[in-house]
Amino acid sequence: MKAIMLAAGEGTRCYPFTYLSPKIFQQVGGIPLLEYMLSWFGGTPEIEKLYTVVRDDSIVATLKHYIQKRKPYLTEIVDLFGRLGYKVEYTNPDFEIEVIRANGWGTGGDLRHAIDKIISVDELGEDFLVCYADYVITRKLLNGEISPQLNLSEIIEYHKNCKRALDTVVTMSFIVVKREEATRFGVGQLEEVDGFKLVRAFTEKPNIKDIAENPPINAGVYVLDSDFVLSNLDEFLPNKPNTSLERNLIERLAKEKKSILAAYLLDLCAWFDVGTLEQLIEVNAYIALKKLER
Repeated sequence: MKAIMLAAGEGTRCYPFTYLSPKIFQQVGGIPLLEYMLSWFGGTPEIEKLYTVVRDDSIVATLKHYIQKRKPYLTEIVDLFGRLGYKVEYTNPDFEIEVIRANGWGTGGDLRHAIDKIISVDELGEDFLVCYADYVITRKLLNGEISPQLNLSEIIEYHKNCKRALDTVVTMSFIVVKREEATRFGVGQLEEVDGFKLVRAFTEKPNIKDIAENPPINAGVYVLDSDFVLSNLDEFLPNKPNTSLERNLIERLAKEKKSILAAYLLDLCAWFDVGTLEQLIEVNAYIALKKLER
């Protein structure tokens, strides 16, 4: 399976730190945010290739250089996570990483650009995964250890099972947060059908008066059916500026009479969307505190 990681935002909400370097290179506990994200794919055997979508030529050059140089240091990177108290396993260390320069046309516009680039030389396969590049999570493993690696394999398997059972075409991840935190995100209304969750409504960045207690919000990981996406590219992901993955695709799919949008509810110890300077500081404090607690 192929994956696309969208990292083409300007990072304006993390100024002034992102004047020095892109958000994906900002450090959390001394480790670049990028490595937290790459650990997800390094622990997912299903992922054969990751396309990382960034904004400009300078970031492309820096990221390509970093990717070329990082592999001999994987053991040391895993050890650094261990020093912070986290379990990281690279069961898929040989997944390929390719960098794509985007236009900065929004989440949907940049995804469309990446898809066009990929299918011009390759195939997407039956399904493909899309995620954003600015998350730090922790989850408890069966042996009690804490890991910063999201279990993408479970989400992929859930997507395939739900597609077989209910003919869904997109699975998106959700995480439950406090009502006051939800206004920065897309909020879903979920319904359980035959052991799966379906998205019956979705609103991007709603007013707080329209949000219920403990709402499920968009956690930024999607698995998409390639045939559906490629057959409807111009309708849902037009190749133009200000195209939003959430507003152009997700909100519209959630309004379909027959729900074809599945929801996967994450069960995590912590979930950080490092979208603001405050969140960047907060996640560093969390990682440092957890290390002290151990």
